[in-house]
Amino acid sequence: MRKSTYLFEAMDGAGRVVRRCSQRCDGVSAQQRAVGILSATPDAAAVFGFERKGRQVHSAYRD
Repeated sequence: MRKSTYLFEAMDGAGRVVRRCSQRCDGVSAQQRAVGILSATPDAAAVFGFERKGRQVHSAYRD
């Protein structure tokens, strides 16, 4: 699989960005990374990972 650059944003319940980061990964590890960022950021309600070229978006939400 090819690795692309993903831009991750963790957002709180009000929609404000509380954390931003980027990482090169494939689609499967991008989803795992989104879940990992959500668990590591207690203030985050959701995490979105956007592929820089705009082909894929991964997300994780807090229950």
